[in-house]
This record gives sequence, C-alpha cells and structure tokens, in this order.
Amino acid sequence: MLTVMHRFRYLQAHRLRRKTILNAWHRAGVLLLAAVLGACSVQVGGQEEGDDSDPAAQADSTAADSLSKPIEAIPVEVALAHTGDISAHLLFNSTIETEAAVEIYPQISGLVKQLNVEEGDRVEAGDTLLSIEDKQLRIAVEEAQANYHYQQTGFKRTEAMFERNLISDQEFETNKYNFEQSRLRLERARLELEYAEVIAPFSGVITERSVQVGARVGPSSKLYDLIKLDDLIARVFAPGQYLTSIGNGQQALITSEFLPDEQFHGWVKRISPVVDPRSGTFKVTVGLRDRWEYLRPGLFVNVRIVTATHTDAVLIPKQAIVYDGGDRFVFAVVDTTAARIKLQPGFEDTDFIESLADIDSGTPIIVVGQNGLKDSTRVRIVNSDDVGQG
Repeated sequence: MLTVMHRFRYLQAHRLRRKTILNAWHRAGVLLLAAVLGACSVQVGGQEEGDDSDPAAQADSTAADSLSKPIEAIPVEVALAHTGDISAHLLFNSTIETEAAVEIYPQISGLVKQLNVEEGDRVEAGDTLLSIEDKQLRIAVEEAQANYHYQQTGFKRTEAMFERNLISDQEFETNKYNFEQSRLRLERARLELEYAEVIAPFSGVITERSVQVGARVGPSSKLYDLIKLDDLIARVFAPGQYLTSIGNGQQALITSEFLPDEQFHGWVKRISPVVDPRSGTFKVTVGLRDRWEYLRPGLFVNVRIVTATHTDAVLIPKQAIVYDGGDRFVFAVVDTTAARIKLQPGFEDTDFIESLADIDSGTPIIVVGQNGLKDSTRVRIVNSDDVGQG
C-alpha cells in the first residue's frame, strides 16, 4: 500500500515538471516572435519615412506630376461642312459603246494597191480608205463604152428604118434590146471601177485595219472597222422595280476607275418598253455629251442615273465618317474638343453625304485623325490656314 502511494506521487511530480518546461518554451517562443515582428515594424517604418524606392510612394509622386502637366491635344485635320446640291441616283456598271459601228468590206475582188488611212485616223464621209488595182477595170470600161457607142449607132439606123416600116417589129425589138444591154454593161463597168476605191460611209475613227498592201481581197474580206464617235452611249439594265423611277431625259453621271479625276455628263436617251422575263430587267440607253478623247468605246464605266436632287443641303466629306456597328458618326470640333455626332444621312454621292440634322454649315468636321478618337478629347487643328479656322 505504501509502494502504491509513492508511485502515485512520483507520477504527479513528473507531470508537474513536464508542464512547467512546456510553459517555459511557450513563453520563450512568444518573446522571440514579438522581437522579430518588432524588428520588421522598425524596418517598414523606416522605408515609409525615408526610402524613396517604395512603389506606392512612386505612384503617388507620378500621379501628382501628371496632374500638374497639361493634357496634350491630338493633331487633326478638318474640313468645313457646307451647303450645296446633292442627288439620289441609281448606280449601274456598263461599257462605252457607239450608236454607229461598221465593218467595211470591198464590193469587188482584186489586189490592194494603196492604204490611205491607219488605225486611230479620223475620216470624213466620202474619204477614200483604200484603193484596189484598177487597170483591168479601166480596160473593161473602155471596152463597154466602145460597144455601147457601136450599139447606139446601130440602134439609131434601126429606129429610122422601123419608122419607115422597112424592118419588122421583131428585128426592131432585138436591136433595142442589144443597145440596152450595152448601156447596162457600161454602167456596170463604171461602177466596178468606182468600187476600186473604198470610201468611208460616215465620219468617224478607224479602230482596226485588217488588210495589207498587195493582199488579194474579195467581198468577204474585212478591210477596216469604223466607229462614229459623235454619238457615244452606255447601255444599262435596270431592275423592273425602277421602271417608274427612270424617264427619258433624266441626267446621268459617268465615271471610270481608269479616269479617277474625271466625271462626264449624259442623259437617258431611250428606254425599252418591255421587261425581260428571264432577268427581270429592262434596257436603258444613256447618251454621252462629252469629248471622245477620254471616253473610248469599250471603256468600263459606272453610270449613275439621277432620280432626285436636294438643293442647299448640308454636305460632309465622306472621308470623315466613322463606322460603329450599323451606325455612322462624325467628329466635329467644338472649341478645342472633339464632339462625336451620330450622322443622320440623306443623299450621298462619291465624295459627299448629306446631313439631315445636328450639323450646321461651316462646322469644322474632322477628316484626318478621327479613327480611334473619343468624345470630348482635346484636339488641335493642323490645317487651320486651309479651312479658315483660328
């Protein structure tokens, strides 16, 4: 019994010593941690007070510097909105043609003796284009003429004898027939000699020569292509829905990618009265008024038939437009800032678009530098001398 009690006391004393040691280590760890934290606090406090490399301090300093500097204006170029006439139109693609274009063939066979014109030459009606060797034709004329005179003399004697009833009706008719045949042979020989010179049927320009000197030609041999350039046209095929929108005499404007700085004028010359059931279109012939030096047959052109015109419309250069989804915007300069304005478009052509609201004539519209620009951004006009802006 005594042994048990001693053992119980021993265990209690051992647990007490162990608890005391653990408490001592715990207090030591807390003190060490406090010391470390204190050192860190001192170091951080030193940076806040004296270290200029702190990122937060640098950010604050940069922000302060930026606020103290003026915002730089974006350079732009402007054009003034102005009033003018602008038209609605229907756009078509076509090629230049001419009302009169012919291929020239000889009337007789023979060797080509002389060429009088070349490709690109202008000719007048009746000018000689080409000559065919005519020696045999001249001999044939002389032969036919001699026979004609012989038959003419004989017929006069026969006619006198017939009036005195010295020959029969049959003999008189035979002599009369022979005389008439000789006259026709003479006319044919003279006509063939005349055909030895190929002449221009109308005034125009030679577009192609298909023969050489010395070549043998016949009625099936093409000699030249001749076109009449005083009556140029462009044929377009308009959808049937525009049958009531296009009328004779309407103005038309013609442009070409090959002549980017030129615009030509025309008019609706005639309209086909029927709609093609296969294509659903009807043919419109547009006449051209301008010189042929620019508009040549075969030139690909854009034809704009004017259907309506607005006068005194506010016009804006199309290069000023900024697209945002399905809407169109422009930037106007108000004082020294860019104002973003949603465009309310009306008629438009190749260079300008009509503004129906919110923009007055004389408003400076940004035409260069507007892409990526935001509303209320400060801007600086760099072409103020050109547009009269201070």
